[in-house]
Amino acid sequence: MADTRNSGTIMGDKAIAARIQQTREHLDRWRAILKEPERWVSVWFLAYALLGAVSSGLLPILLPLMIVALTNHLSWVAYVMGGFNLGLLTSPLWGILADRKQLHRPIFFGGFLVLSLALAVMPFLPGIFTWSGLSLLAGAGTSAVATMASLFIVEFDPQNEWEPRLGWLQTFNGGGQVGGLLLAGIFVSNFKAGLICSALALIPAIWLGAKGLPTAAKHYGWAADVGDHMRRDLDWRFLANFGRPELLGGGLLRFSHHLSLRGARRLGDVLHTRFGRFLLSWFAVAFGVAAFFAYFPVAMQKAYSVAPALTSSVYAMAAAIALVLYSVGGQLSGRFGAGRVYRWSLILRFLGFGLLLLVFFLPVPKTLTALAGFVLIVIAWPLQSISGTTLTARLTPVSQGAAMGLFNASGAVATVVGTFLGGPLVQFIGYPSLSAMALLGILIGWLMGHGLQAPSAAPAHPDDLTAQKTQQS
Repeated sequence: MADTRNSGTIMGDKAIAARIQQTREHLDRWRAILKEPERWVSVWFLAYALLGAVSSGLLPILLPLMIVALTNHLSWVAYVMGGFNLGLLTSPLWGILADRKQLHRPIFFGGFLVLSLALAVMPFLPGIFTWSGLSLLAGAGTSAVATMASLFIVEFDPQNEWEPRLGWLQTFNGGGQVGGLLLAGIFVSNFKAGLICSALALIPAIWLGAKGLPTAAKHYGWAADVGDHMRRDLDWRFLANFGRPELLGGGLLRFSHHLSLRGARRLGDVLHTRFGRFLLSWFAVAFGVAAFFAYFPVAMQKAYSVAPALTSSVYAMAAAIALVLYSVGGQLSGRFGAGRVYRWSLILRFLGFGLLLLVFFLPVPKTLTALAGFVLIVIAWPLQSISGTTLTARLTPVSQGAAMGLFNASGAVATVVGTFLGGPLVQFIGYPSLSAMALLGILIGWLMGHGLQAPSAAPAHPDDLTAQKTQQS
């Protein structure tokens, strides 16, 4: 009897000890998680967060509202916002200039200065050509900072630290975007003060950059073009699984220096492949939604009776949720296949824009219906972005670097062209044209996205195209 009690006591003590050990392991794991950012985060990441607050949070709300309020010319919104998107396409220029002349810091700080000055003078110099020119400069400044921010990591830090540092960099930018959207709700009634405060907010960014950026590159035993190494060596499966902000849902700031001119030279090699069909699908979707994202704060106010402050607040909450959904999208892509998730995301966006168009034809509550549709549109973006990135890596018959350049270029060019086209459409047809254009582009993209990747499809390799050409010859 005593032996039985002793054995029971011993087993109980062992169970308690095991629980204590398990609790300690959990605490150690949480301590490691909480300390993890210290390894990868630098002070100058806060400067990139301020860039996200201004370029991805405040400007998309304030600029369209200011233009319409001061001019009553709806088409001007498309031209001014199109100028900003056009300025973002200068990223290859900054990357080439930095690689050849080693002007990383001057380009980084110069980008902040140009963006700040453009925003500061914009409220005082009205006019379509002046605003478009200043918006172009603001986009170019934003592109310069975004390009250098990524290059500072891949040229100044060892290769095994690129991915976590880039992940945290884009997360800071996403947090800044959410904060900027919340601040935009405060300034919607005073656009001049909002733009001036946006310009002033970039001054601390320059100070943070001056304090935290390294002064000279640290070489780690590899030479040649840094951009080429980054495009070739980064694990795109990893990049598809961390949250990153997307400007206006169009994704022009994903990795600006990956808007590769070299990748565009391979366009003819991939058009006849499944990857080429995916690029056309991506182009159609980006083209379709571009005009809406140029006009959305104005359209939500004028067509759907949603106050600009409410629009920016809802967008901020949706963007915050979206940062979490990137990891969910990566898990879904791994479980069900990126091709399926890509088409599911298009269905969600189709439903969202369908609700926006529905209010013009049926007696439904405009405000609630429009907000529901808008949330669907924003929430669907992480699924579309991650599945699109994954499909790019798996379907490409060329190098993944060239493929990423084509992928980003197709979305960027489609966004610029679609934004400019939105001006005449809104001017002559009205706000329903924005939703109709988006629905048409998404439908075409969804149809072209059918059968892109079978569940058992293996990732494509750079040598596939060479083998295919050899067999054909």
